[in-house]
Amino acid sequence: MLRSLGHRAGPGFAEVDHKSLFSWVLSNRSALMQFKPPFFSELPDIKAGLVLAADKYATRLRAFYNARAIWHRRFYRLGGITVILIGGSLPLIANAEYPGKTLVVSLAGTAVAVLTSLHAFYRWDQSWVLLRRTEHSITAAYWQWRAALPHESAFDTDEAMRSTREFLKTLATIREDEASAFLKDLTFPAATALGQARTTNTSPAGRDQPM
Repeated sequence: MLRSLGHRAGPGFAEVDHKSLFSWVLSNRSALMQFKPPFFSELPDIKAGLVLAADKYATRLRAFYNARAIWHRRFYRLGGITVILIGGSLPLIANAEYPGKTLVVSLAGTAVAVLTSLHAFYRWDQSWVLLRRTEHSITAAYWQWRAALPHESAFDTDEAMRSTREFLKTLATIREDEASAFLKDLTFPAATALGQARTTNTSPAGRDQPM
């Protein structure tokens, strides 16, 4: 993709014109802001060579984790700011007199409860950190692999093949570590809600009473 914005500057790399890159970002801004991460249903074809296929796979993988990290960061910040604003305004909307007060207070409390439960279920903050660390690990492994590769004309040598196979093993290990770290702390949302309900029960008067 970036190669179309510049010209070849070395073995497999591209020197990107910054004005062209900026124009491309502006023209594809809507696509970059989409929720769906850049995911491909098929792995790159190795018929063109293992090195080129590994390069394409690594860049796709990095883009995938980068997009997921960005959206988890957005959800975490948006959800946190919304909870703060609604929670901070609850005393005001609860003490003021206006039509539909009961409905407004109920909706505000429901919004805080829903956002808090969604955060506990999706763990936006932990997932943001985990995904960003994974993206950093993939990026570091990618550049280490590219720096060790010989000239592009020697991509089919035993040294290049060995280095590429080790790089693919590293990517698999990184993904396995990310999945293990995420899956070990999975919880069911009903258990969290039940635990909160057993702790306190909010009465219509606004007092917390044990069940």
